Amino acid sequence: MADVAETLRAELLAVLSANASRLSDGLRAELARPVKLEPGRVPRFEADPWSWGTTCCATDEPVFEGERLSDELPGDWFERADEAGINWDGLLSDEVCPWFAECWEAVGGAERFRPAYIFLHGYHDQQYDLERCRWVTAAAAFGE
Repeated sequence: MADVAETLRAELLAVLSANASRLSDGLRAELARPVKLEPGRVPRFEADPWSWGTTCCATDEPVFEGERLSDELPGDWFERADEAGINWDGLLSDEVCPWFAECWEAVGGAERFRPAYIFLHGYHDQQYDLERCRWVTAAAAFGE
């Protein structure tokens, strides 16, 4: 199973690497928008846990159209994960969020906005801190 997991991870990382410039372009475009955050608010991005398309919560504008990610993975990627008993949702989350954070840092997002978070649609109670590259609770992130 470990070999299968590493193969799946390597295939996913290759797809993410191939799409880094596309995500970076989307983040640059978002940073160029005149965004006014309410006092006490920070940039947040909402990712669709199925397609990994990502939207900026402040503008409701798409930053990254994610449908291509699954299309670019080998056709049997999800099937191989299921057959090996690998939680592909967890694998995606473990790799996509740090990749997003790396692109955010690379385009200067962290220089303009600290902190900033990405979260999965429907799972608002967990926020991925783009600066610290780790999951935190919404209560820890926002004092809620």
